[in-house]
Amino acid sequence: MQRTAVIYGLALSTMVGAFFLVPRVKHAPDPVPVPVPVPTASADPVTDLIYSDGVLEAHARLDRGYLLANGSEPVWMDVSVKANGVQTRAPLTAVLVIDRSGSMAGDKIDAARLAAERFVNGLKDGDAVGIITFGTDVTVELPVTVMDTASKKRALGVVRNIEEGGGTNIDGALSSAHKMLGQADLLGRVGRVVLVSDGRPTEGDRREATLVGHATQFRAQGITTSTLGLGLDYNEDLMEHLAVEGGGRYHYLKNPDQLGRILDDELQQASAVVAADVKLYVPNLPGLRVVDAPGQKMNGGAGDRVAIDVGDLAAGEERHVLVKLEVIPSGSEAVTFMAPEVVYKKVLDRSDALLAHRADPFRMIPTSDVALLEKSRRDDVRVRVLQVEASLALTESMHAYANGNATVAKAKLEEKKAELHMYAAKTKSSALAAEAKNFDDVLSSVAAAPAPSSEKAQDVIKAQKARAFELRR
Repeated sequence: MQRTAVIYGLALSTMVGAFFLVPRVKHAPDPVPVPVPVPTASADPVTDLIYSDGVLEAHARLDRGYLLANGSEPVWMDVSVKANGVQTRAPLTAVLVIDRSGSMAGDKIDAARLAAERFVNGLKDGDAVGIITFGTDVTVELPVTVMDTASKKRALGVVRNIEEGGGTNIDGALSSAHKMLGQADLLGRVGRVVLVSDGRPTEGDRREATLVGHATQFRAQGITTSTLGLGLDYNEDLMEHLAVEGGGRYHYLKNPDQLGRILDDELQQASAVVAADVKLYVPNLPGLRVVDAPGQKMNGGAGDRVAIDVGDLAAGEERHVLVKLEVIPSGSEAVTFMAPEVVYKKVLDRSDALLAHRADPFRMIPTSDVALLEKSRRDDVRVRVLQVEASLALTESMHAYANGNATVAKAKLEEKKAELHMYAAKTKSSALAAEAKNFDDVLSSVAAAPAPSSEKAQDVIKAQKARAFELRR
């Protein structure tokens, strides 16, 4: 036992001695942070911004990144807004306003009945529809009625029994639609007025300002107006103006059998709306001024912003807005400005939603180097500018042609045709090539010089104005 104790004692004393002989190590001090260089802002231009909130995606692009010092060339901004959101279908409240004047007799009224019947059959339970017909007088065939099995049967009976006769009282019909919708509950609903007519107004107030004012009133209620011009005798400028002011679409239908398909398309688009009353707000600041938005409804908006009406967007639908800007550089400092804000209403509760790009602004840099400026030009935006300019040239040339001045019409077409062909070859753009080919065809038609009042001429005029309307969208 004593020997064992001695051995344990020696071992213990050895361990204790070793402990005191080992050097004591102090804890290492915390590392001193090494400064990380903060990246400086890029001196390069910024001409492309994309931003999304899950419902809408906006893509804004400038036509170039540099500004010539003391230059006066405008800047073009192309803004596309696409509805990407998963669609939660909101119920639809639609009013069909159908011309039953004497000129609708025959195939036209038959097509209108069948198209309206298809439209009613396409409505879901819970949707609502009102039906107004007009000749010299105006008839409320069906007040706004929520659809179920019984009410749909009643609505179908109404449209099957529309009879033609009388003049064309568009003013009275739209006034009646306004009263009808004023009494309807539109909360959580998509509102749509669809006007079908084959003639020029002959009854009621025939002034364009009065008629377009109805579309303005509908738009203030969050209701979109679309117009369908049937045949060759209606006023296409009026129908287009109604659609632009009403945030809707304008269609030219040469043949009555097209009516069913177009009404189907209007129903499908209205039923799939995910963002209502979409507007772009573009900054209007010192050194930056909005000059124009060709073909779009534009107003001063609130404060330092210009508002541009885009309309309702259905799931998967994309709209383009081209904005012309005057940008005045101040010395050598870069000109910066934020991308447009997109304001819209959620369909189900009509609450406001805002899509904005807060991370980076556009940046344009003044320069005296013309080569540098030319290198910064974007072909994709130039293509869009040329499409819109082509649409304006089509509209102006068709106005000249309709007024009997084929020489002026041909000159406008020739001028823009050459530019379209040149840039189609430069950019390899199939879209510009298609427009250049269309200009060739229109020139051939105008060169044949049929009288503007002839069926052939009226078809060309209406078809090209409708094409121009679509190009601007």
